[in-house]
Amino acid sequence: MSEFSSVCPGYKQVDAFGPDEEYEEEEVTYVTLDLGNVEPTLIPSSSNYRLIGLDTPTPFLQLSGTIFKGRHDSLLGTELIFTDGKDGNKRSITHVANTEQRVCFKEVQLRAKKVVVPAEPENEEDGRLKVDRMTGKTPAVPRASRTKKVAPVEGVQVGADSEAVEQQMQTVF
Repeated sequence: MSEFSSVCPGYKQVDAFGPDEEYEEEEVTYVTLDLGNVEPTLIPSSSNYRLIGLDTPTPFLQLSGTIFKGRHDSLLGTELIFTDGKDGNKRSITHVANTEQRVCFKEVQLRAKKVVVPAEPENEEDGRLKVDRMTGKTPAVPRASRTKKVAPVEGVQVGADSEAVEQQMQTVF
């Protein structure tokens, strides 16, 4: 009984992880940015940029005051990414990575949203808005209760005083 018996055959108990199993491997992905027909002086004159939402379907890029909206494209082939060599005298390049993804940007103009004044909510009491505890939404507006329709009894006048109705009811039944 010195050996540990497993409930699930084929699996073994692990007392400690090895040095390689403790750390997650970081994945690096290169993506090229295609700015299309942009003013040639814009990129060299921009000292900083903002890239927002690269992991979303529509990333945005800001160069100086120009805003670009992008979309992800999968390439049919592979793009090779190079960097200039360190030797300034010779023209040399060094291979950095390959990529199969590109983000194509086009220039857009941002406009302020129109301010919409919300309608007065009907389910307010004491100036507080009711919220359903389960869904977190405003509850449905309760329906008005239905009144029963009573079929008229033959020979009875509607709107007569109670004594006259009683007398007419006795004669009918």
